[in-house]
This record gives sequence, structure tokens and C-alpha cells, in this order.
Amino acid sequence: MANFQYKAVDHLGKRKTGVIVGANKDIVKSQLARMRYRIIKLEEVSANAESNGLSLLGGRIKLDKKGNMELSLSAEGKVTDKVLIVFIRQLQTMISSGVPLNQSLEILSRQQRVPSFRKSIENVQKSIEEGGSFSESLAKYPKTFDSLVISMVRAGEESGKIAEILTKLGSYVEKSAKMKQQIKSAMTYPTVIMFVAVSVICGLLIFVVPALTSQFTASGRALPALTQFVMNISDAIKYNWYFILGALVGIAYGLVTYCSTVKGKRNLDGFLLRAPIIGDLVRKVVVGRFCSTMASMLGSGVNIMQALTISSQTSGNVEISDFILHVRAKVEQGQLLSVPIKENKLFPMMVTSMIEVGEKSGRLEEMLLKVSDFYEEEVAEAVKNMISMIEPILIVFIGITVGILVVAMYLPILDMGNNIGN
Repeated sequence: MANFQYKAVDHLGKRKTGVIVGANKDIVKSQLARMRYRIIKLEEVSANAESNGLSLLGGRIKLDKKGNMELSLSAEGKVTDKVLIVFIRQLQTMISSGVPLNQSLEILSRQQRVPSFRKSIENVQKSIEEGGSFSESLAKYPKTFDSLVISMVRAGEESGKIAEILTKLGSYVEKSAKMKQQIKSAMTYPTVIMFVAVSVICGLLIFVVPALTSQFTASGRALPALTQFVMNISDAIKYNWYFILGALVGIAYGLVTYCSTVKGKRNLDGFLLRAPIIGDLVRKVVVGRFCSTMASMLGSGVNIMQALTISSQTSGNVEISDFILHVRAKVEQGQLLSVPIKENKLFPMMVTSMIEVGEKSGRLEEMLLKVSDFYEEEVAEAVKNMISMIEPILIVFIGITVGILVVAMYLPILDMGNNIGN
């Protein structure tokens, strides 16, 4: 995904500027056209092109004309899923109770503790007061409100069912957040165990091994090969730890930098989809997210072409995103949704069959929702299975490593005993 800065004129003749996120320039042009914007200028910008200074506590430190520092609140910024869910739920409740949209936004903005999010809501409210629609106002802040939120709100405005759409939107964001949390939980446990294991092993090599082996080296006897090997590792870590740490940091930085490029992101996403153990979980997450997004969009009245575009943007995987755009092109040519989806083996037969049945019966949204619910349970089960597989692997690794250290320390003692016995 890329950021595109635009200058345009809306249907009322007012000049509009902002940044919008999209896979490419053509998709962004389509999004702006649906907002009834006439484009004056559109260019791709870097993710931090709008920032002018140092970010701090939801604001930004800038230098004024005299060179003095000043803190200004950012009008946009990422918010957590929890904050967004609470905001959507509260807004839906207030609108359902008959509270006008402007008044609802004013009340909710005062309740926000995140400065950037509060500022975004205040600016959305001002934009609506100036004559802009709710969806158009949200579209000015693509980092805070993504394309799915904007499209569903626009569909709610057009159908006159904004409260109902917000209910579906809240359920979608909540389900998505739950899935993210499951994945984080799955990765946290093995990461902590691995960190503790490596810390303990390094502690043994740096402090315990030298203390025990100093007696053997003082005797002048030749040490067993395994003991000497462990001592060499201990000395390397003890006396060259800064080189090792620097190398690890350099490798980590290089990997992060590479994965932030288009090619690196594509290779990483492809690897994750096919990796042992974790690949099955990633596939289920991607398929479940696609079905959930499509069900929410179609149920809100968004046409299938726009739903596929937004699904590609929210897939979270470059390879799947490209495939969904391929599916969109095929659907645009007149094919049924299920036909091109069958081309990708990452989508199980059960999913394609359910989509095909939904298309033929006219209940596509219902079928997608059932698949989404099914995969939500599958992800939870996959998380448990992954942990149950990783846990014994880590235990065996720790046991073998500690066992090697113990054997290496006892071999000289056994040799000394044999020499005394002889």
C-alpha cells in the first residue's frame, strides 16, 4: 500500500487536499471519483511526507520562524482497535437513540484520551458543519479511518441505515481485533520461552563454565574435545559480546529494512503462507479476513467491485492482495466470484464451494459470513495446535543444550578419575 497526496474539487466546488491510501494510482483515482472529487493533482508521497518534525505524545515538535520549538497536535494518527471499536459502538448507540451526528461527534471527541484521535474527530465534525458528508469527512483522515470504514459509512448514508451499518462495522472491527489478539498470544509464549532459554544458556556459558573449567586448565591437562569446544564458545561470548550483539542488531536491521521494501514484503508474505507450522495459521487468518471483509461490505450495500478492491487493501498479505485484484479483474469481465478464486490453492475447496452456493442461491453474504465464523474458530484452534507443537520443540532444544553443557563439564572429571584409577 502507498500514500497518495491529492488536490481536488468536490461536487460543491470546494477545494480539497489530503492524503489517501491505496494499492496504486488507478485505485486511488477510483476512490476519489466515488467521493465525487475532480482531481487537480495526485502524486505518491512517502509515509512521513506530511510530518515536519519529531513525533511526541500524539503531537509533533516543530520549529517556528524564529527557530523556537513548539508542540502541535497531529490531526491524524493510528488508533488502536480497542479505541476504534468503542468509538463506533458509542456512535451507533447515540445515533440509534436519535442524537444528531454532529452532537454525537462533539460528545465523543471530548471523551477521547488519545490527542490525535480527538483532533481527528473534531475536524470531522467541523467538515460536516461546513457541508461535507460523514464519509467525505472521514476520507480526509485515511490513517485513522481506513477505506473499509469510509466505504461502509458511505453505503450507510446512501441507504439511510447508518446506525445499522455502524453495528456491522463494529462487529467486523471487533472480530478482526480478536483474530489479531489470538495471533499475538500465539507468538508471545514461544518468544518469551525462547528469550529465557537463550538468556539462561548465555549465563551458563559466561559465568558458570569459566568458573568450573578454570580448575581443569590450571592442571595443564588436555581437555576433551567437547569441553574445549564449549570453552571456546564461552570465551567468544565473554570477550566478543559487543561484536556479536552488533552483528545481531545489524542483521535484524537489515532484515527489517529489506522486508519494508516491495520485493522484501512480497517474499516475506509468500514465505509465511508456506512456512511449516505457522503457514497453516497464516492461511486461515487471510481467508477468514477476506470472507469477513466481503460479508461486511456486501451486507452494507457496497457493490462487489468496490468490496473486492477494499478486501485486497485489508488482506494483510501482498500475495493475496494481488490475487484478489486478479479476481476483481475477472469479475469485471463477467465471471462469477467463485470461478477465479478456485485458481488459488490457498483458498480451500470448502470456501470456494460455499461461495459458489451463495452466488447460485443469491445468499452470498450469508455464506461468506458462515465461512468467516468457521475460520474464526479455526484460527483459535490453529493457535492452540501451534503452541502445542512449538512447546515440545523448545523443551527438547533447551534440554539438549543444557545436557551438552553438563556433559562437557563432567568429561574432565571422569578423565581425572580414570587417570587416578590407573
